Amino acid sequence: MSPDPVKARLGPFVESGQSITNVGYRDVLTGQVVSSVEIPSELVERAVLDRVSVEIALSTDGQIASSATGGGAASSKKMIHVDELVETFLTSNNLHLEEATALDLRRLLERLEKSVRAVKRSIAELEEVSN
Repeated sequence: MSPDPVKARLGPFVESGQSITNVGYRDVLTGQVVSSVEIPSELVERAVLDRVSVEIALSTDGQIASSATGGGAASSKKMIHVDELVETFLTSNNLHLEEATALDLRRLLERLEKSVRAVKRSIAELEEVSN
């Protein structure tokens, strides 16, 4: 009697690039790709987003809540304060990935300053009404 042949243990994988998404199965022991299909990333994004609803809300204390539902997956919810979001965006690694320029950051600063002015204006209006 011959010994049992080694069975491949398959695991799914997805590798997404700028233009192509590669989906398939690999042997989990060796990492060797057993089967794969290349799909334009735009098609994958469109198929996912057609079935997903994204909601974003800003609370009065500056917390941003975002949630995604649909597409057969469990809903996902994330909460972060505005200042934390900005700090996360401004990490040097992220700025490098985004290829941000000084001009981009000046525009961001102008928008943030405009937001600060709007908040100050609203505070003044509320204080005026309460007096």
